[in-house]
Amino acid sequence: MSLLLLRRRTTLALSAQLLGCGFQSSRAQAQTTPLTLQGNLIYRERILLPAARAEVRLLDVSTISKAPAVISTDSMDINQQVPVPFHLSINRNLFKPGHTYALSAVIFVDGQPWFKTPSPAPVSLKTSKDITIILRREVTQPLPHTLKGSWHTDKIGQTSLRDGTITPTLDLHGDGTVSGSTVCNTIKGRYTATGQTIAFSAIASTKMACADSTATQRERAFLHSLETVKNWEISSQGEILTLSNQAKEPLLVFHRQSHLPLK
Repeated sequence: MSLLLLRRRTTLALSAQLLGCGFQSSRAQAQTTPLTLQGNLIYRERILLPAARAEVRLLDVSTISKAPAVISTDSMDINQQVPVPFHLSINRNLFKPGHTYALSAVIFVDGQPWFKTPSPAPVSLKTSKDITIILRREVTQPLPHTLKGSWHTDKIGQTSLRDGTITPTLDLHGDGTVSGSTVCNTIKGRYTATGQTIAFSAIASTKMACADSTATQRERAFLHSLETVKNWEISSQGEILTLSNQAKEPLLVFHRQSHLPLK
């Protein structure tokens, strides 16, 4: 064998070794690079979220007969309304071939779970971005049974306002004052509540004309109802407020937009 041929074979062998080392190094680097799952937490209920904290978990749900194993978890403070962005970084070495994974999430307010995923949401590790996790209201922790807060109208008498249009609002403050909107105009005044009775007084309104006859009729009915309500009742979960007349016939039905006491 000539010296030149020997040198060529040696060079090729060294090149192959270097390429192999480079491939192994790249593969090892890919395995150690964290995988980041990111997306948004949302819920369907029309409830304003106070300062809260969210916890997101990646679960191994491969074995139905066993409780899901927690692969990774992260928590974050929430200071905004939904959608709430999240990201979860996981070591790729934790994933096992052939296993199935899912995400779960909880939103806590004052340490209490307000929203949870009803069941873990399956996730494909090939698609790590734009993941949406849908949570539901955790009914085991009722909202405070208090009149104070912001309320949006669902019904005036027998007329449902859940038609996608803007509805009248009431903000019941802790100092006995009330503010809000008829949609056409803003209102303010006072209210007194003793036991299950309630009365509104000195309700003043701006004098803007409504955009159409339907809005005008709703405004008149809303203001007239406030003048005649005598009783109040809140649902067992603290989210629905019903104001009724002396005969306890419902005049106004609201859903709670915020549980937080106002001024």
